[in-house]
Amino acid sequence: MKKLMIITLSIIFMSACSTEKSVEERYIYEGEKIVDVETGDEYLMEEEGKITVVHTDGSKEKMAIDETPFYETALSNEFIQSLESNYAERKQVLLEEKKKMLKENRRSRYADIPDEELLERFQQAHKDGLDMGRQMDMVAELIERGAVSEDQAPGLLEIEPELINFDIDIDKPGEKEN
Repeated sequence: MKKLMIITLSIIFMSACSTEKSVEERYIYEGEKIVDVETGDEYLMEEEGKITVVHTDGSKEKMAIDETPFYETALSNEFIQSLESNYAERKQVLLEEKKKMLKENRRSRYADIPDEELLERFQQAHKDGLDMGRQMDMVAELIERGAVSEDQAPGLLEIEPELINFDIDIDKPGEKEN
């Protein structure tokens, strides 16, 4: 009886050991994430160079890519390239959406002001030495409306043409109008 029990336990132990999954079997792609099939944890790239692990209890932790359990495997290289590509695409889409929103905010900020009055306000602001960002904001709106041309902007702002950039800088928070 003892012998049978030992043999049975040995078989169970050996089968448990032999069913341990490889990294490729344990971690699988599901859309833009990798899921640990044993624990249910999800690995996502929400910021560049970092992986966010979402545990089954809802808690999250961030870790460097090289700290993931599948780092330096074929899965890791493929996953990281895929995630970095997807992250870059998402980031670009979000930046474009934010740029569009900032342009819409600018348009609504000046919506009630006719072109001539906005030009007069700009000229007064320029004379008073208002922040250059605000001056460029007004000129950008005038250009958007077709009230002035981009070629006229350097003269209005009294700066060199190469110093003018009407592209919205996403990384800087917008100023609030007083």
